[in-house]
Amino acid sequence: MSASPSSTPPRTTDVAVIGSGIVGLSTAHHLLDRGLSCTLIDAKGPAGETSFGNAGSISVGNVMPQSTPGIVMKALRMLANPLAPLKLDWGVSPSYARWLLQFLDQGRMEHVLPIIDALSAINTASRSAWLELGERIRAQDLIAHTGYLHVYSEEASFAKGEWERGLMRDRGVAFDVLDAGQLRELEPGIGTAFQRAVFQRESLAMRDPGDFCRRLFNHLSARGATPLIASVSAILRQDGGYRLDTDHGAVHAGRVVVAAGAWSNALLRPFGVKIPVIPARGYHLMYPQKDVIVRRPTLWAERYMVVSPMQSGIRMTSIKELTALGRDPHYHLIRRLDPEARKLFPGITAEPVSEWAGNRPCTPDSLPIIDRVPGEDIFVATGHGHLGLTQGPITGRLLDQMMAGEATEIPMTPYGLARFG
Repeated sequence: MSASPSSTPPRTTDVAVIGSGIVGLSTAHHLLDRGLSCTLIDAKGPAGETSFGNAGSISVGNVMPQSTPGIVMKALRMLANPLAPLKLDWGVSPSYARWLLQFLDQGRMEHVLPIIDALSAINTASRSAWLELGERIRAQDLIAHTGYLHVYSEEASFAKGEWERGLMRDRGVAFDVLDAGQLRELEPGIGTAFQRAVFQRESLAMRDPGDFCRRLFNHLSARGATPLIASVSAILRQDGGYRLDTDHGAVHAGRVVVAAGAWSNALLRPFGVKIPVIPARGYHLMYPQKDVIVRRPTLWAERYMVVSPMQSGIRMTSIKELTALGRDPHYHLIRRLDPEARKLFPGITAEPVSEWAGNRPCTPDSLPIIDRVPGEDIFVATGHGHLGLTQGPITGRLLDQMMAGEATEIPMTPYGLARFG
């Protein structure tokens, strides 16, 4: 007779990592290098959530937070424009109302410049972390050295972008400002409406984020990490460590890493930690690509839409829909951008073959949370928002250094829990 779940002894591990997206997997990669045993716990397995459905840009030159001076008027204009990326899920608006006020406050100039410095630091460090990880798991074929292209359909918005370009210059971002001819040398298939562009030439591109995460997951499993496809309902102190209750039995761990994206809040709350992370749902459509239509991730600045080449076709991503967990996606938001994708790249003539929606874990200041819960052996790695793919491997490296008591390669104060008071 098999033992009942209550009598089955819990699995034991040095570190339980909750979340098998790029952040959790990257953290486990470094912890295994320390000789620690790791259990990877995720309800859907590797890249089952947001790490699967992103634009694929490893945006090392990105220095701008989502909230900047003038954000109030900009947001109001976006909400009035059905093609703009910002959307509010009004049915659950009270759940994110406080976050939205914090978000608007972070757009004040005295807050923005330190945030820009912190984004620049972590994104700049991300490039080497990505290249080292890709080489380690022999997945270099998925990492393309294409750069990241921002294109403009309006001269006025390009002119307004000079402030951002100045910030990039000051922080050593490698980029070129392109005229129409130079733009078409990089992307011959770009639409005729686009005459100006900015090319971040050191950015990388991921050809299949989901496949990369699966390869990394398999690599970790082969090295001895224990996978557990399960949902964690609670973390409890027990026997000098922690018991994690899951729907597939208990796990006892000496330390815990919470890298569960927008699902992290509920797990941390019993320890007196309430983080301002909400789900901001993003969407994508996939198109077939028989011929080379698009060569690199390309952002239409006015639409905040990205079209990227993937192994399986062309991906168009957009939308920041403030919502709550458990809400059904509103796929019409991304479907109505289908004609806009064809304006950006007129060579897209086929119908979309699939659609996706996922919850990005967003903080009001656009910075991730990478820290230790005070007084506990619980570590937090979440809140990466639109830059989770970019920042995943460097977050794993920084968290590993923190857990080992070593000096981190960049100062960690901007990403700490204390900034929320």
